[in-house]
Amino acid sequence: MGAVVAALLGSGTTAATAQTTPPPPPGTRASASPMSFTETKRRIDQHLAKTISGATTARQRVSASSTLTPAEKATLDADLNKLITDATTARRQVDAATNQAGLQAAQPALQAVKADHQKLHKDLMAVRSAHPTLRPTAPPTS
Repeated sequence: MGAVVAALLGSGTTAATAQTTPPPPPGTRASASPMSFTETKRRIDQHLAKTISGATTARQRVSASSTLTPAEKATLDADLNKLITDATTARRQVDAATNQAGLQAAQPALQAVKADHQKLHKDLMAVRSAHPTLRPTAPPTS
């Protein structure tokens, strides 16, 4: 009889544990399997499209800026043009990929986009440090 009670308690413990495990948050997969090829390709393409769009907008803002010197504009324009060109090239390679090996072949182009983004960030920080913004001060108290 002790074995039967132990078996019932053991199975009850397992059922209770299964019921107390919270469900995964919305938007996550229940399994830990890697993303499918099409999902990976879609996410890379989406990221590159966002990069191109943001760089195009930034290029327009740099051109319209009255606070930047011509040398700073030239530097930022060159960085942005290179980023847009390399991101467009990488996007074409990703779009042309038909399997995981095709995405791996696009890796050097994606690394070039990453390097361009880092250079742009470095140059932008240099420009910002050359143009400190005026910070409001508190009025004197008497």
